[in-house]
Amino acid sequence: MNVQADESLAATETNGGWTFAISPYLWAAGIEGKSGTLPGLPPADVDMSFSDIFDDLKFAGMLIVTARKDRFGIGGDLQYVKTSSGIDAAPPIFDGGKLTSETFGLSAWGDYVVFEEGRSNLRVAAGARLWSIDTKLKLSGGLLSGRKIDHDETWVDPMVGAIGRADVAPKIFVQGWGFVGGFGVGSDTMVDLYGGIGYRFSDATSTTLGYRWLKLDYDHDGFLYDVRQQGIAAGMTFRF
Repeated sequence: MNVQADESLAATETNGGWTFAISPYLWAAGIEGKSGTLPGLPPADVDMSFSDIFDDLKFAGMLIVTARKDRFGIGGDLQYVKTSSGIDAAPPIFDGGKLTSETFGLSAWGDYVVFEEGRSNLRVAAGARLWSIDTKLKLSGGLLSGRKIDHDETWVDPMVGAIGRADVAPKIFVQGWGFVGGFGVGSDTMVDLYGGIGYRFSDATSTTLGYRWLKLDYDHDGFLYDVRQQGIAAGMTFRF
């Protein structure tokens, strides 16, 4: 969800029209849990810090776009991460290999302001999050030398929650959200929590720093993705 794009409604509606915000950000998250993203192979325990993931990182892009008018808002959150790493040997089946993983997440939501005082506000929101995970495994040596396994999984999680922010000084504010989703429609469980502090350079530009925790539990036809991601989230917002 929205790491950066949560600026004041007071500055938003001066002309009664739509306003927009674009927010590139970085989420320095580690990951832990169980992942069985290649059917036919047993689930693996996952416990990786962000520095571990960063060593294997090939590309990452994270961007939020929002639009607001009066008390209504819509938004989208795009995340794409590609990693590539070696895997440990499991003799005599294979001596090693290379695993390439691409994770794509796209959220879309609508929200409505239920409380507003100055720049502070509380919003209720509902939407959906699309997940797509593509894994490619190439084995070397052993009985399965040269074997290639390619699997992808895509699903959609409905989600509901709340987003809030409050000024604590003329240029400093706090913000956060809590979302739950999945409900067995896509994932069994999806929980997304965030809290952070921001600094407003102007009505058009701000920055935030906070902490985000995400739990995702998806299990379908031998594909298991039961993980928790958590870490520091930081970025910039540009309004126009």
